[in-house]
Amino acid sequence: MKLRIIAFLFLCVFGNTFAQTPEWGEKFDFDSKNELEPKFVLTDNYNYYLLTVVNKYGMMSSNQIILRKFDQKNALMETITHPFPVLEGGGTLHNFLGSYAIGTEKAVVFTQSYSGKSKRDEVYQHVFDKTSKKFTSTMLMGFPIVSNSKSGDVKVKQSQNGAFFVVNYKAANSKKEPEVNNLMVLNSTTLDVAWKKEVTFANEFFTGNLVATNSGKVVLVRQPYGYKLDNYLVAISETEQSDLKVGESIKIHEPVAISIGTQDYLLALNYPSKGVRRGDFGDLMLYDLSSGAILQNNKIDGFNSVTKIEEVNFRTILMQNNEIAIFAEAKVDATPKPTPGSTGFPVEKHTFGPSYLITLNFEGILKSIKPIPVSTTGEADLYHSFGLVNAKGDLFVQTGLENGFFKWNYLFNNEKLAHSIIFGYYDDINSTRKVTYVNQLVHYFPDTQKFLFAKITTTDKTQMSMGTFTGVK
Repeated sequence: MKLRIIAFLFLCVFGNTFAQTPEWGEKFDFDSKNELEPKFVLTDNYNYYLLTVVNKYGMMSSNQIILRKFDQKNALMETITHPFPVLEGGGTLHNFLGSYAIGTEKAVVFTQSYSGKSKRDEVYQHVFDKTSKKFTSTMLMGFPIVSNSKSGDVKVKQSQNGAFFVVNYKAANSKKEPEVNNLMVLNSTTLDVAWKKEVTFANEFFTGNLVATNSGKVVLVRQPYGYKLDNYLVAISETEQSDLKVGESIKIHEPVAISIGTQDYLLALNYPSKGVRRGDFGDLMLYDLSSGAILQNNKIDGFNSVTKIEEVNFRTILMQNNEIAIFAEAKVDATPKPTPGSTGFPVEKHTFGPSYLITLNFEGILKSIKPIPVSTTGEADLYHSFGLVNAKGDLFVQTGLENGFFKWNYLFNNEKLAHSIIFGYYDDINSTRKVTYVNQLVHYFPDTQKFLFAKITTTDKTQMSMGTFTGVK
């Protein structure tokens, strides 16, 4: 009761400044433990869709794509499901490789299906067309395998400008065998094959990560099997292939490719492979792919302040005013320690660590690093620690905290608290339920000037609901 009074008074204080009109749809059942990578796709003035994927094994196994259609009132109108392909002979296992929107009319999901019984390993794309309301599955690659344990390692990445997908099938191999990579680059709009190539390596390295550049090239990160060697890069196009040195005694994490003008660059967190280091996420470099050199490698404080950080994700990168703005969040292993006398292992749990806006100039020199005030209690991977939306040139940041929808100017230029947006968190204060906003599920409809949000309510079951808000300024 006390919390409700405080929330009501808080609303009264700002009520004259912000008069949002919320419109929440009815709750619907949502499997928060197994539905992966929720995202809004195919949005227009009349409908929008929520795309998720379930890839679950065991007694209650389920491997399918789920697409939910909503109307302008945020009511669930239709649920469309599409199964992952099952190979002949049975015993098919699956990997979800990523889902993406293709404009406002189509969406694509990439999956891998393999079976030791059928001795096959296949990579598929599943395209949903809003006009036909159907999925079409197409096999992109297929290879023979000896067993499930010797299936290929498949990765799918999209270029930062959204123009290309790269699909890489790395065949299983031992350290003594050559490594074979089957690369396929797709046009993201048409999904036609731009080029494909088989690339073979025979040295003391393996392909760890890869990235698609905005010009349609592929960059592989080659990592050593041992600790005595540094990683290097391989830049590959349809007609060329070249090895690039990263730098002496540097190990890099998964890079992100950007463009400055017509030139391709890489952004990558890294750490020294020799000597004393502050942690694995203490440096950020800008790498020039055309010259094969590091332009700048900056010391970054913050990420290494938290132990058990597993990865740092660059959620959004903006290029404006001769600056590179990187919105980054850390994923932290929060698995509890085993209880003395208990049997088995604790269930894995991941939350979020620090989140930052990192700003570089176009020469790669660090200009600023500012913390984003996010909650660190939300569990990954369903939730992100923040979401971003562009509303007619104004960037809004959604963090899920009370009063946690911020306009860019407040968050990063230290304007007054009144520039944050109140949009209904007070409705969720209830001791019998838990409400969590899915921060990355935020969208802006420019024609109606509405903001769209999603929240999960947990009581005796887990449900999601969609809400739009008007009057946000």
